[in-house]
Amino acid sequence: MAKTIFKAGQNVSLQSRVGLSPKTPSEFTVLMRLPDNQGNAQYRIRNEAMGHERVEQGSNLELIEPEETA
Repeated sequence: MAKTIFKAGQNVSLQSRVGLSPKTPSEFTVLMRLPDNQGNAQYRIRNEAMGHERVEQGSNLELIEPEETA
């Protein structure tokens, strides 16, 4: 199974929102990678607009591809 490694500054979205408040933002910026938790990558992520910061498993994050400019 390939693991996606995210880098600081990349924009990501949550794949699953189960158990989260509807007010929890869906798009975040990766701040840093944290030590693995039982072999699973963890990241500190932040939504600047709402000032919402959280720790999330890498397996629940999906990279948001930047839009290409024409």
